[in-house]
Amino acid sequence: MKAIVITDICPLYKKPSLDAELADESLYGMVVDVLRKDSSGFLYVRAHYNYEGWVIPDDVLDDEKRVGRWLNTDKWTVWAPYLDIKTSPSVYARAIVSCPRGSLLKKLDTDEIIGDGYVEIELPDGSAGFIRKPCAAPEITSWDESDEQRLRAELIRAAKLYMGVQYRWGGKTPLGIDCSGLTSMAYMLNGVLIYRDADIRPGFAMKEIPFEDKQPGDLIFFKGHVAMYLGNNEFIHSTAHPSAEGVVINSFDPVSPAYRGDLLEKVLKAGSIF
Repeated sequence: MKAIVITDICPLYKKPSLDAELADESLYGMVVDVLRKDSSGFLYVRAHYNYEGWVIPDDVLDDEKRVGRWLNTDKWTVWAPYLDIKTSPSVYARAIVSCPRGSLLKKLDTDEIIGDGYVEIELPDGSAGFIRKPCAAPEITSWDESDEQRLRAELIRAAKLYMGVQYRWGGKTPLGIDCSGLTSMAYMLNGVLIYRDADIRPGFAMKEIPFEDKQPGDLIFFKGHVAMYLGNNEFIHSTAHPSAEGVVINSFDPVSPAYRGDLLEKVLKAGSIF
């Protein structure tokens, strides 16, 4: 059975309890596979990027017909940090729901701009809503292998959109994000699925490369941590280090004020999809 996430952020817990460790967050409009149900009512689900955890039933819609229609339609991806879905195409209209960057909304056949710069979309329950067109873009479901440099630039652009966001273990939104949440979201927004945690696993696009061969957009793996390489010895990551908070840019260059020699000593490997 499949279900659609119908809350802005759907926490995935490591155990069927609200007090359990947060494993991940699925976002509005994403589809999950429901694998089993606990006696407490929690559902054990698998996200489309093969990450698993326990969710609250009220956070998902498991209507088979609606899920089927949702899967077979084009989507908008939300790129704004947080986007209000309105009852009508007006800045004065009431928000039905708000959802974070990376959320998915059903794209209608027409992209006609109406009202105050809005386009009409459809919600998982079949109702209509309106979003500001500059805040979303057609979902990218694959990447163009022939244009490597463009994709590298887009990966970096996506990661930098989270600059200054607080560190949140298991998080992956502008409200809070962890290290692998940052890198996996930057890739997902560009149509590439990589493993959600700070590692390289079989079955995903990422493969290990020599550390000295890394290029902008590639990933750097440390023990329990991951960052994206920007070039010129700089990297972007989400950190809870005492010297910083959340998404920041640091450097491997000893003369840089952003130098993180402690991380340089902990490098395990680099990874690339190219």
